[in-house]
Amino acid sequence: MSQIIIAKRYAKALFEAAQEKGLLEQVEREWEQVVQVFDEHQELQKWFAYPKTSTEQKKEMVAKLFPDLSDLSRNLLELLTERRRESVIHQIGKEYRHLSLEARGIAEAEVITPSPLSDKEEKELIAVFQKRIGKTLQVTNRVDSDVLGGVIVRIGDRLYDGSLKNKLARFQKSLAASRIG
Repeated sequence: MSQIIIAKRYAKALFEAAQEKGLLEQVEREWEQVVQVFDEHQELQKWFAYPKTSTEQKKEMVAKLFPDLSDLSRNLLELLTERRRESVIHQIGKEYRHLSLEARGIAEAEVITPSPLSDKEEKELIAVFQKRIGKTLQVTNRVDSDVLGGVIVRIGDRLYDGSLKNKLARFQKSLAASRIG
């Protein structure tokens, strides 16, 4: 079974339990912390993956690294160590965040621009896209010098490409098509 499918199942179970107990946002913050620790410490990932590291040692390490976790998060981390599925921790965090935001009516948007957005530009962009998708928008601005001008917005699996580079490519294509006919 693929890692993504496994992660989605664990994330969904965690989400449902957190929702039932009214801990959606707390568990989301906890998993952001867990993912950050594992992402920042490659040696920790290697230690957890090492076949001779016992389950008890892993559980002790989880308790030391994350003493303030809710029972839900701690139990899932311990279950993952028992089943040697630590490799899906990052994906579980990502999937859980997606489910939690969706439940609260929030969509994440990646906005790619040639230079950083000003506060005014970000607010205008949020206003336009919130109307379009009907959800509150959380924006992450990524600067990419290959975007000559304009903006590219990715919300979930949707892409809105209003970049100058794309407009020029479409214009060039239409010119080429008009010469043929």
